[in-house]
Amino acid sequence: MNLFRRAILHIRDLPSAFWTVIIATLMNQLGNMAFVFLVLYLSQKLNFSLPQASFAFAVFSASMLITGLIGGSLIDRVGAAKIMMGALLTNGIILLSFPFIHSYIPILFLCFLWGMTYGLYRPASQTLVSHLSSPGMHKITFSVYRLAINLGMSLGPAIGGYLALHSFASIFIANGCANILASLILFFGLTGSSWLHYKPARNEHYEFSLKWVKHDAGLRIFLLGLIPVTMIFFQHESTLAVFLNRDMHLSLSFYGWLFTINTLMIVFFELPLNMATLNWPYRINFILGSIFISLGFAGLLFAYNAYHIIALTMTWTLGEMILFPAASSYIAEIAPEAQRGSYVSLMSASSNLGLLLGPWCGAVVMAHLGANGLWTICGFWGVISIIIFSYLREPKAI
Repeated sequence: MNLFRRAILHIRDLPSAFWTVIIATLMNQLGNMAFVFLVLYLSQKLNFSLPQASFAFAVFSASMLITGLIGGSLIDRVGAAKIMMGALLTNGIILLSFPFIHSYIPILFLCFLWGMTYGLYRPASQTLVSHLSSPGMHKITFSVYRLAINLGMSLGPAIGGYLALHSFASIFIANGCANILASLILFFGLTGSSWLHYKPARNEHYEFSLKWVKHDAGLRIFLLGLIPVTMIFFQHESTLAVFLNRDMHLSLSFYGWLFTINTLMIVFFELPLNMATLNWPYRINFILGSIFISLGFAGLLFAYNAYHIIALTMTWTLGEMILFPAASSYIAEIAPEAQRGSYVSLMSASSNLGLLLGPWCGAVVMAHLGANGLWTICGFWGVISIIIFSYLREPKAI
């Protein structure tokens, strides 16, 4: 009870700047729909081939990865709040430009710029959230932050689906306007506060974020451990739909309901769960999270009906709720304040690498070894993450 009381008091005492970030993040996520429909828009509306549309999405994803590798120093030196506002504003302008561009090469260029700005906002916002939180309570702070993200994502794609029935262009317009509005929320909410101009790095000399991987062994272990388990996790956005429809003969609407189950669990249970596990060692969080995510997908080997799928979805969601808030908290704990943007960006790059490799590798394995081969490989990927995380040492502050 004392732990819960401490966590509630922490949430109540968070500064107004934090709630400004939460409102802006919610607005951003409510409009975050265009990337979900990008391939559909390019293939059905603009009549590009499926490989062309998929390559455009790959350009978008790859540029997000690049941002994670080079954007951290920029966040530390310019300031997380300014980067957030700039990224949202630029992102909004890019998205508003999409309906007017119909040639393939300019679209690829827009996708590259879009991925860069899209990939810059999340590490910048996580960096600012970590600065606004007190040491030892980062898991709770990031759980509230993820709550806003998941609330927005539970509605954004659904709104996008409705808009797509009437006009694909309206998806990009709505997304762009939401980004610009989120930028304005940040500007007016942070004006007058010290956080608008806060930049912890005093050295103006630019440094690549990868420098810190070389010097920090704990960071190296963490980033390496994160890649295999995120490759498993992102199967839910790619090969899982194929498996459910082709092999299990379940409807795509059932696949959509799995996202609803996932979101509802996060909204109602993630914050209490992380309150209860606040003092658990990070290594335990990472190992348990990896175990549940691995079981949730490797268990598809033995799934025979919809109820099994629902139970396994709840399993990997439990792993998600344990792993990802702990990952954000761990980075905030181990990063020097002046390099926190660089550390968070590297975590984002590691996760984006899992997003880039996971669906691609999953599709290749499924094509050659079938769904059962993929779910077996997912189990092996999970074992790799668990072994790597077992070597992780706790931050000195804990």
